[in-house]
Amino acid sequence: MPRKSTVTALLPPADLRDLNEMIGSGRYTLDGLVEWLAERGFTLSRSALHRHGIDVRKVAEKLQQSREVTQALVAELGDAAAQGKQGRLLVEMARSIVFDLLMKLQTAEGDAPALTPMDVAMLGKGLAELGRALRYDQDFETKIREQVEKETKKAVAAEVETVAKEKGLSADTVKAIKSRILGVKVPS
Repeated sequence: MPRKSTVTALLPPADLRDLNEMIGSGRYTLDGLVEWLAERGFTLSRSALHRHGIDVRKVAEKLQQSREVTQALVAELGDAAAQGKQGRLLVEMARSIVFDLLMKLQTAEGDAPALTPMDVAMLGKGLAELGRALRYDQDFETKIREQVEKETKKAVAAEVETVAKEKGLSADTVKAIKSRILGVKVPS
């Protein structure tokens, strides 16, 4: 098991985040980073910073890979699965799973099993099934909303008829109320 990085052990989270962003940007040299850290009162060797930079770039590369795999999975799931709260949750879940898997593979020992194309295909298939289930759920909710709306319009239209008779409203007024307010098409 490799020892803990002196950079992550020494720096507080806010400074570590800033350092990682600076490394990720690629605009700073090792000497520039050492100088930036020295201004904040931290003394780190160039080699420790270089090792940390390699780790940061590996993580960034794995994150990019996980984004690409997630985009491919989303393409397979279809647009409907990526819409709404549940769809966004599914996409985030897929991204998280893929990223965790890639990180475990990176840190695994030599005898650890490698990620096979079959593993990726099975993950994709499982997520596609989950996406289809989410779409069925969305379709069911839409049908329920449509049914409730239809029943509500019917009940309100009947109430308009009742009130119209009580108040002596003309048939044209009732027809106008139903068509303009309720959106109910009234035969001429």
